[in-house]
Amino acid sequence: MPIRRNVARAAAAILLSLLLLSWGPAPRCLAADSVTVDVGSIYASSEGSSVDPALANIRGKLRAMFDYTNYKMLDRKRRTLAVGESGDIALPGDRSMSIKPLPAEGRKVRLSVQIREGGRSLLSTTLGLSRGGMVLVGGPSHEAGVLIFIISAE
Repeated sequence: MPIRRNVARAAAAILLSLLLLSWGPAPRCLAADSVTVDVGSIYASSEGSSVDPALANIRGKLRAMFDYTNYKMLDRKRRTLAVGESGDIALPGDRSMSIKPLPAEGRKVRLSVQIREGGRSLLSTTLGLSRGGMVLVGGPSHEAGVLIFIISAE
C-alpha cells in the first residue's frame, strides 16, 4: 500500500504544481517563435537516502513534494522547438514524451505534453510556465520507485 500512497501524493503534488504555475496576470506582448525545452528524468525511491549532486538546487522542492529518500538524475535532454512543432524525447523504461510549444504571450510558455509507455498514453496535459521556470511532474513506477520529470523552458 505505501506505493499507492506515494503515487497519490505524487499526483496531488503534480496538480498543485500545475495550479501554481498557471496563476498570474495575462501578459501583453507576444513571446518568441521558439522554445528551448529541457527534460530531466529523476529516479526516486525509498531505497537509501541520498540526493544526486546534480539535483542539489531542487533538493528542498523534491523532498517537500514527494515522499522518497533517494533521488538520482538518470538523464537530461534539451530540444529547441518552434511554436507548433512537436518533438519527442526518449524516457527511461520504453517511455517517451512528446512536447509541443503552443502560442503564448509575453514571458509565458505553454507546452502540450504527452507521456507514453509503448502505445499507451500515461499523461496528456498542457503546462503553463514563465520562461526560465520549471515544473516537476511525478511519473510512472520505475524499478523499485518512480520517475519524476523536470520540465523547464526558455
